[in-house]
Amino acid sequence: MHILVANNIYPPIAVGGAELIVSYLCEELVRRGHRVTVVSTCGPDMEPYPTEMRNGVEVIRFFPPNLYWSFDRDREPGIKKWLWHARDAWNRKAGSRLKAILNTARPDVMHTHVIDGISASIWRRARCQGIPVIHTAHDYHLLCPRAFMLTGDWKLCVRPSAKCRIYRNWHLATTRYVDLFTSPSQFLLSKHIDAGLLAARSAVVANGIPQPDDIERIRRMRHPDSRHRFLMLSRLTVEKGVDVVIQAVAHLPDDSPIRVTIAGKGPLEERVRSASSNDQRITYLGYISGDEKLRALADSGWLLLPSLWYENAPVAIVEAAAYGLGVVGSDIGAIPEFIESSRTGALFPPGDSEALALMMTRLAQPKHGLPEMEAHTKALSERYTVKRMADQYEMHYRDLTMPQPILAIAV
Repeated sequence: MHILVANNIYPPIAVGGAELIVSYLCEELVRRGHRVTVVSTCGPDMEPYPTEMRNGVEVIRFFPPNLYWSFDRDREPGIKKWLWHARDAWNRKAGSRLKAILNTARPDVMHTHVIDGISASIWRRARCQGIPVIHTAHDYHLLCPRAFMLTGDWKLCVRPSAKCRIYRNWHLATTRYVDLFTSPSQFLLSKHIDAGLLAARSAVVANGIPQPDDIERIRRMRHPDSRHRFLMLSRLTVEKGVDVVIQAVAHLPDDSPIRVTIAGKGPLEERVRSASSNDQRITYLGYISGDEKLRALADSGWLLLPSLWYENAPVAIVEAAAYGLGVVGSDIGAIPEFIESSRTGALFPPGDSEALALMMTRLAQPKHGLPEMEAHTKALSERYTVKRMADQYEMHYRDLTMPQPILAIAV
């Protein structure tokens, strides 16, 4: 089967977890004998970008004409972002570029992921040619121009502005061109359905990540005092709850044995660095990867996930479980779908630093540790493998491509 996959960013260009999930899926599909063509974007100064082969995956990149490349959005002022969104809402030139690719590639199915920066016009182009469309939502960009469903002052958005409602209604209307709409979590899927999703069908398909080769070695390396050690691996932004962790440490008794390690980079980096300088219980590692990241996981007993926004399907939970860490997370969004309370972790009210401090204190005590957590975390990680993810998507591809009348939509 020939699967065309569209995502606004594809490795080695990377921003977050979505493009990694997409690459894991594409490479697994190639290993199973499928032909996979990825359509992604590049900056205007990178064109013409040569077609490349990455681990057996054909990758085609182009710049969808707009005010700037979506990868550079954080540098742009607000008014320019709204003008960008207006053009991205239905980028005809991006649709035309995809039409040319479809005419050459002739895929059996098109699987889209994060398409802001490419435009929903590509869904219609595929349907015009009788190609079934499956879309996987990784965030809320169809419902919110910021993709977080947060207000400008980082509060949960419950009353979108008029311009945000126009944005949402338009994007939901375009989902009528989608045959199957999937999400890695029930929470995210329900948010789209409740908002007025028009896709013909919907389903939950869990994300999968590669199982690390060194799981058992890291579990054996676990620090003997790991129950006192909490780790936060995150981009250092407001919505990730960095301040909640810093404030929670301040609520701990002075003689508490608890130690918190924070790793990552982002706008709040200086705040974390300052907290680390002023409180010896906080260690800041900066951005870490490779062996340094493995050492941090081996030294810790708990992963902190204090998010303030509607998290979808945090890969960090599965990664932490693979290495035997319990997860202490906010009771918000899809996080509760991935944390089995009293088995693989614990939940606390989002933004409540005092509740987090009390939870950390309780979990750090031997008599209150989670029984059989090692076995439960291992079972959790084994539910979210690349193999299982690919199995489910293959099933949906076969279902969508079975001989049946597919109505082409007139141009």
